[in-house]
Amino acid sequence: MLIQSRARRGRPWVFCALAALLLLVQISAGEEATVNKEEPAKNPHGDPALCSCCHTSAVGGRNTLRFDGNVSQLCQSCHNGRLATREAHPVDLAPSASTMQKIPSDFPLENGMLTCLSCHDLTRGCKAGQPAAAPNRNSLRGAGVSHPLEFCFRCHVKENYRSFNAHDQLEAGKAKTDSCLWCHVSIPDVDSRLKEGASYALRSKSFGVCSNCHRVARDHPTGSSHMFATPSAKMLWYMSAYEIQPQMHLPLKQLLGYVLAAKRAPSSIPLDERGRITCYSCHNPHEKGLLPDWNPRSVGAEPKQAVNHRLRAREGNTCRTCHQK
Repeated sequence: MLIQSRARRGRPWVFCALAALLLLVQISAGEEATVNKEEPAKNPHGDPALCSCCHTSAVGGRNTLRFDGNVSQLCQSCHNGRLATREAHPVDLAPSASTMQKIPSDFPLENGMLTCLSCHDLTRGCKAGQPAAAPNRNSLRGAGVSHPLEFCFRCHVKENYRSFNAHDQLEAGKAKTDSCLWCHVSIPDVDSRLKEGASYALRSKSFGVCSNCHRVARDHPTGSSHMFATPSAKMLWYMSAYEIQPQMHLPLKQLLGYVLAAKRAPSSIPLDERGRITCYSCHNPHEKGLLPDWNPRSVGAEPKQAVNHRLRAREGNTCRTCHQK
């Protein structure tokens, strides 16, 4: 699981806690349905009239599964955050050696890899014949549990779990290195000047550092996707002009001419390694006070607990940062 990829940093408990929390606590379809306008798919689990959603033959069985029997592709064809809720727990990964020792014998792996069927026994719903008669709401393997997180402890060590807020970055006015290293492979110098094109040693590309903890709908935030969009040259000039307007006290039209002549790129709105919009373009992940006020990237920083979604904006108007209207 993803715990394995983080273990090299010596804090598997952090990711273990986050993975488990996402696994079941946020599995409700209501959250996705309110954000996405696409109609949710009919639930085929336990409904004999919908066997063809997963099988190519009425006979059923593993050999008749669609997608040539690739369980992950089959499940994610619906559980993609649009037709049905996205499954938060990673699949198609080999569990770590320590986790392998705890996985129950009746939780099957496929070629040593975790799949959706490792935790979910969908055949029980099929045998029941009706969705309401399924043994439990999520077709989880094993006996029922009193709390959703208890299911996670069948594979993960409960004692290793504790909460962690990656945005809690200051203690007594000094940076907490443990928080910095959650997103960065080394501790950046907060007092250094911004360098154009610098990656600042992020652990993952684009929104990977954010998706460890946050799930983002495809049409976030306004019904049309901003993720991976590449700003036009005209938009970049506007972003730069809007950025310096408070210091220059000049009309925006005049500033646009200035930044165009100077070919000045915006510095307060970071783009990903390919020059595209990503999570941290609109949201400032840093705690207020970590970056000095003169640093353009300090705009929108908030305390440990955010009150305005950590938006990088003046006067709360995020859209105006990039759009003229």
